[in-house]
Formats: sequence, C-alpha cells, structure tokens
Amino acid sequence: MASVIRNLYKAAGLFTCRHPAHKQSYGSAGFGYEVSPYHIFCVKKCHPQGCVEFLWRCRTFEKGQPCPRNFKHVGRGCFSCKQYHEDKVNYAPESSLDNAQLEKFVDSLREYQGWIEEMQGKSVEFAGVADSIMPHLEMYIESNRMSVDMDGFYVSFERGIINRDTFDDRLYLKLSGTQLERHKIAPGDRLELLAYFTESRGRIILRKPRRIEVSRNGGKADINFSRALVGRATGRIIGGSVAYCRGCPYVSLVDVANYSRRSPVHYRRFYCLRGVEDSENCPVRLSALLPSNSRENTSQRRF
Repeated sequence: MASVIRNLYKAAGLFTCRHPAHKQSYGSAGFGYEVSPYHIFCVKKCHPQGCVEFLWRCRTFEKGQPCPRNFKHVGRGCFSCKQYHEDKVNYAPESSLDNAQLEKFVDSLREYQGWIEEMQGKSVEFAGVADSIMPHLEMYIESNRMSVDMDGFYVSFERGIINRDTFDDRLYLKLSGTQLERHKIAPGDRLELLAYFTESRGRIILRKPRRIEVSRNGGKADINFSRALVGRATGRIIGGSVAYCRGCPYVSLVDVANYSRRSPVHYRRFYCLRGVEDSENCPVRLSALLPSNSRENTSQRRF
C-alpha cells in the first residue's frame, strides 16, 4: 500500500535554541532561533538534557580595536594570545509542543528514521517535477584562507514519487555537469529515472541517476556549467534577510565546512550567484519593481 512520507528531520516551527549561532544563522531569514529536528536529535543530540558550548572571545575585539596579528575573527590561532578567553554556556532546546505532542512526534521521527535506514543506498524509481536547478557549492574556511568549489548540480523537487510512495517534501537529484548539459533540464520539466537513495544531513538526495526520461513543459533552462562557474567565482553569502530571495533563480545553497574553530563546524548558507550580499538593494529585485515598459530594456541574463 502506498504511503505519504514527510521529512520530519526538516519539520519547521517545533524547536528553538537560544545559542547565538542560531540567531546568526536563522534570525536574518526571519526564523528567530529556530532549529531543525535533525540538528536537535542527530547533530547535537541535545534533547532533552541540553548541551555545553564554549564561546571563543577576544578582549581586543570587544574593545573595538583591530587584532595586532591582522585576524578578522577569533579562531584556532588565538589560543596562545593573552587577549583570548572563552565563556562556558549551557543550552537546552525549547519546544512549541506539549509533552503528549512531543512524545508523539518523537515516535513518528523514529519511524521516519527506520524508513531512512531501510532505503539508504538502495536503487529506487523516482518521478517528479523539477522546481529549480542550482550548482552544488562547497565552501571551505580556514584561519587564513577561504575557497569555494563546485561539485555538479542539484535539481530540487517540491515533492516526488519514490517507488510507490509519495515523498511530500523537498528532495534533490544530484547531476554532473555533463548530465545537465546533455538533458538540458528546466524548471517545470517532469523527470522519471532510477537513482540511489541517500540521506545527507537531513536532506534526501538521489544520486547516480540513470535511464533519465524528461517530459518538457516548454520552460527554458536558466543555468549551465559555464555560467555556474562564473557564479561560483563571483558569488557571495547573503548576509541580510533572505525573504526577498525566495524563488530567485540566482540564489543557491552553499555547504560550508569551517575549520577555523576548535572543532570543525558544518552548516549551510544562502549564496547569491550574482554577488549580491544585501537582498534589500538587489538589482534583480529592484528591477522587478519597475514598470513593465522599463523592464523590457533591462538585461535578463542570468549572470
């Protein structure tokens, strides 16, 4: 019997954490201190007892003075400095659910985890309508350098059919640059294929697709390999609100591996392929506010 499955790892509005890092990560996007169940149950494993964090601090920065060693933030190279100190703080996740609701959610989450374990690495049939295509970007941060690499592309789907079950949540198909160029997939196209089911940090990603069949909807592909390379080089992490960026074809996600901390930290950020850091003053958004006759003369090129 076919089932409807939701990604409970990414269920929204259930948990908050007052750690300052979550304000930085989510506050600008309008989510307050919200964190995902995946973070709570799989990354920090801090439900219900909470966790301990050590916050790196610098007395020089706190006085508004520049670092004599030209560091821009506190990192691994600061441990021997006399101005370095750290705060030990305890954080416990807060839930919007009452005890009975929380217990029911945990039971459902365990069932979902069992389904993930059963599906992991298996070849599955998939069908879905492409929502967007974006480059898979990976940013590496060290104490004295930062780099951004590109590893193929992600085709995202708002939902899809996995074998006979409906996965009623966002999921992704990983494509190589060669596959994207060959099939010229555009948003709105319906795809049917075979691929390997994987779960990565809470996301469902279908990998190594084969026997891809594409039903065109007449849409136009808005990205290719060469343009993605330009976006990788010129793009920037969006520092302000991303509310204006939703649905924008120039926005991607970047997986960040930060090795400048005592323990490596992995997270994701919104990344503008046109290099716009402040969506409030984004030229693409502002041009959309112009009268239609003015927009006709505005370049609509992706980069």
